[in-house]
Amino acid sequence: MKLRCFLLLLPGLISSAPPEFVQWPQSSSRPAGGSVVFSCTAQGVPEPHLIWLKNGKLLAPGATPKLTNNNTTLAITRIAPEDEAIYQCIAENSAPAPTRRALRLAISQSDELPEAPAGLRASPLSSSGLRLTWEQQSERASQNVIGYVLHIRMLGEPDSKELQEAVSKTTFQHEFSNLEAATTYSIYLKAYSALGASQQSGTVTATTLGGVPSSPSFYTKVLNQTAIQVYWELPSKPGKVEGFRLVYRGVSHPDVQGQETFPGHINTHSISHLEPAAVYEIQLVAFNGNGDSPANRRLVSLEEGGSSGAGGQSCNCDQSADGSMPGLLIGIHTGLACILFCLLFLMFGYRHSFLCRKSSSWEAGGLSGSVDPRAPKPESIELMTQRNLSAMLTQPAPCAVLDVDVQDASY
Repeated sequence: MKLRCFLLLLPGLISSAPPEFVQWPQSSSRPAGGSVVFSCTAQGVPEPHLIWLKNGKLLAPGATPKLTNNNTTLAITRIAPEDEAIYQCIAENSAPAPTRRALRLAISQSDELPEAPAGLRASPLSSSGLRLTWEQQSERASQNVIGYVLHIRMLGEPDSKELQEAVSKTTFQHEFSNLEAATTYSIYLKAYSALGASQQSGTVTATTLGGVPSSPSFYTKVLNQTAIQVYWELPSKPGKVEGFRLVYRGVSHPDVQGQETFPGHINTHSISHLEPAAVYEIQLVAFNGNGDSPANRRLVSLEEGGSSGAGGQSCNCDQSADGSMPGLLIGIHTGLACILFCLLFLMFGYRHSFLCRKSSSWEAGGLSGSVDPRAPKPESIELMTQRNLSAMLTQPAPCAVLDVDVQDASY
């Protein structure tokens, strides 16, 4: 009976087993420039999954150091100072607690490693080629050298593929071909011995032939009365531009000027401590190993709170809209006042003319008893002076009527 119960419980007991290492990594010491491989395998039910940590941070597959074979292998090539760390291999499945093993990678200092090459120089050959040269090492420094390796990468594109060229230990120059035109590259060199690689040489840059960059488009934004922010467009293809040069100077104060140089991946800069409410000329050029691009210039006024686009015209739509409203209202009021003034002028002028004519007729009627009815009626001429015109708008003015005989009037 007990055996039967045990057999019934056996599948449940073996359906889950915590991870257990079959092979685990060991701490190691390697020289800089060398390589090392750590292996880690585990078993369990269900089959455990392996992850790696570097100084407590998760290592992603495909990153550096490189994980392969379903994370069972950790490979580090060209060991650098930043690779010196504590690594952990962790095996986990559905068991409550994972299993882990830790190791330390140390960089050993060996006197037998070759010295770093010196005097590396690069020059363009064509639109697709560069020539590299470096100094020959002393006999003592080169006695353990078995060869050199050149490392070249497109400048401004950190994720670009690095090209490597191995050359003989008796060679002190090399030509790269099949490169892209008008593109800047960064190159460094290492010497290798049987124990590992030397420290890298100084990094140099060189640009293949093919022309200078095109003129960069840039924009400006007035931050306040003493600061301007400048930002520009990066080229669509990295490597065509080695860097940017930003120059500014005051239009009314030419002694206030400055210049800044930026690498090819930077696209913004703020200029501060400027003269308040002054006008400045901003100039931007892009450059590579073949020379400078045509300069792009524009004027920026610090009195304006807006930003200028590629056309170089400043605009602050919010401030313009707010500032135009009072002027619009004043214009409307002025127009209405002019219309009312004209209406009043016509009304008073018509009233004055009507009263004057009526008064003339009354005056003529009052004198009809003493004037010969057979005599011709004199023509009535109304004279109105400028002073009377002004008084007419404020109070009724007396009519100035002068009867002049047409026959006696001289013009």
